Amino acid sequence: MRVNSNDPEKKEVVTRRAVLLGGGFSLLLAGVSARLFQLQVLEYEKYQRLAQENQFNTRIIAPLRGEIVDRFGETLASNRQNFRLLLMPDEAGDVDAALDRIRRFVDIPEDKHARLLREIRRTQGYAPVEIVNNLEWDDFSRINYELPHLPGAHPEVSETRNYPLGNATAFVIGYVGAVTDRDLAAPQNENQQVLLRQPGFKVGRDGLERTYEKELRGVAGAMDVKVNAHGRVIEEIDDSISPPVQGQTLGLTIDADLQLAAMKVLEGESASACVIDVETGDILVLASTPAFDPNIFTKGIPSDLWRELNESPYKPLLNKPLGGVYPPGSTFKMITAIAAQRAGVDPSFSVHCNGKFWHGNRFFHCWKKEGHGRVDMAGAIKHSCDVFFYTMGTKLDIDGIAEVATDLGLGETFELGIPGQQNGIVPSRDWKRRYYAGTPENQIWFPGETLSVAIGQGATTATPLQLAVMTARIASGKAIRPRIVRLVGGLELPQNNAPHMELSEEHLNVARLGMYKVVNEVGGTAVRSALANKDWKLAGKTGTAQVYRITDEERRRGLTKGEDLPWHRRDHALFVCFAPFDKPRYACSVVVEHGIGGAKYAGPKARDIMTAVLNKDPARMKPISAESLTTASVGRTREG
Repeated sequence: MRVNSNDPEKKEVVTRRAVLLGGGFSLLLAGVSARLFQLQVLEYEKYQRLAQENQFNTRIIAPLRGEIVDRFGETLASNRQNFRLLLMPDEAGDVDAALDRIRRFVDIPEDKHARLLREIRRTQGYAPVEIVNNLEWDDFSRINYELPHLPGAHPEVSETRNYPLGNATAFVIGYVGAVTDRDLAAPQNENQQVLLRQPGFKVGRDGLERTYEKELRGVAGAMDVKVNAHGRVIEEIDDSISPPVQGQTLGLTIDADLQLAAMKVLEGESASACVIDVETGDILVLASTPAFDPNIFTKGIPSDLWRELNESPYKPLLNKPLGGVYPPGSTFKMITAIAAQRAGVDPSFSVHCNGKFWHGNRFFHCWKKEGHGRVDMAGAIKHSCDVFFYTMGTKLDIDGIAEVATDLGLGETFELGIPGQQNGIVPSRDWKRRYYAGTPENQIWFPGETLSVAIGQGATTATPLQLAVMTARIASGKAIRPRIVRLVGGLELPQNNAPHMELSEEHLNVARLGMYKVVNEVGGTAVRSALANKDWKLAGKTGTAQVYRITDEERRRGLTKGEDLPWHRRDHALFVCFAPFDKPRYACSVVVEHGIGGAKYAGPKARDIMTAVLNKDPARMKPISAESLTTASVGRTREG
């Protein structure tokens, strides 16, 4: 439709529209110009800074984990070179297809494949994910050669945790493992959160690695990097590096040589051993067999191996010296002897043992069927006569026995920095009231129960560490407290200045004399455990802890020997000792699970361990100092 140029009304409408349209464009142009002026001139510095922040990112540099060394500087935990493979999901395209391509060169089990996909989803596909670590050089080289056909794959050389002594120190050192969602949810500052999200980063999962995580982790470094529009690093800015600080070194009381020796002695058994310096409380040996190799956890333990470790009847994942609780058996008899003297029983008091003791409505049997004849207190310890100590049980109040047991360290846990320590049980009236709080009718303490406790049975349980502490306190007369960490970086932890116990030296001497007779006199239950070096005298006590109550019918049939019973129903074998007798310096406890008899199976193992300790005599050697940990690295391996 044409506009008639001679029509004034229509010409006026067109002119008005043109003015409005032109004005609108002018206002829009003015607004855009004003905004451009604001962005490019007035706020230039602000947006220049934001642009630079988009162009440059800060990359966290993970620190090396602190080393753990033994009392003389030998390396127990360190770091070694690790060949690993990362996947950049945003470069890989189809992640499933990328993982399938990688699986042609490295093994990725199905369960791990699922975990990787979950981790990629958790990081929203923007962060690198560790596919495999601890690659052999040949596999690492082949992956590098095939990189053009593996989109998203990034081979890398990093550091990983290494435990040179393997299973020998597994329960002391612990191990490290992958970061979990729970770790990420824990309160952390921003830098620590970023550090925890680094691919393959590990944190302490057990033992000292877990307790001293903060000290061992170190301080992360940082470096500025130039990135493209997709956030991919295209250049590292070398002069922007803030170097990481390695974690602090832990110096322990453990002696690596003696630890290895003890593990060899216990090999093939489900057993534990603990050796303590009776003057300082320093733990020299804390051995548990069978054990696991903590190095497998740094690689990622296969599910079938994890299941095997958990289901084994020999409990390779249990820290037996600290977490295993056992009836102390006859090793408890020194406590009963001391309690009897405190109650006024003269150590010369004697009892005729004919092999059984009638109390209440039944016989309590001695381990020696034909009996021991007449024995006094020291002789009863020497022969481990049950009848003598049953008799003491009729003369003593259970709370008096419990008081001595507590004084000697039973029922107590100690600040070692290793999780999983158990209290054990020291029976008393108060304990029974608490244990049966919901059933008042079971809270009554019966006299027959005291007889069982007097020989270390009944409800009584203790850990091998507690038995070693008990022996050290008997030997020294001091309330020593064990420790296992001596140094944290440049800080030397205070040595225990143990006070003398409120136990009579005369009473302790009777217990010591009985222990001497056990090993060094004819008829003692552990004469086969005497030391070959006649200059050293070992004082000890055997123990056989019943885990299955033999019925009268089985006793009549003669089924009382351990070899006749299935392994899990056999008695535990125990032995505690100290040496040298005339000047005690070291105390030891050995527990062999279902080992049948302390004299035959635990005593000789304790003898061999103590022989190694006395031959080396680490108390005469100068341990590493705090100053040495703040200078050059003190860690040394057996190869170096």
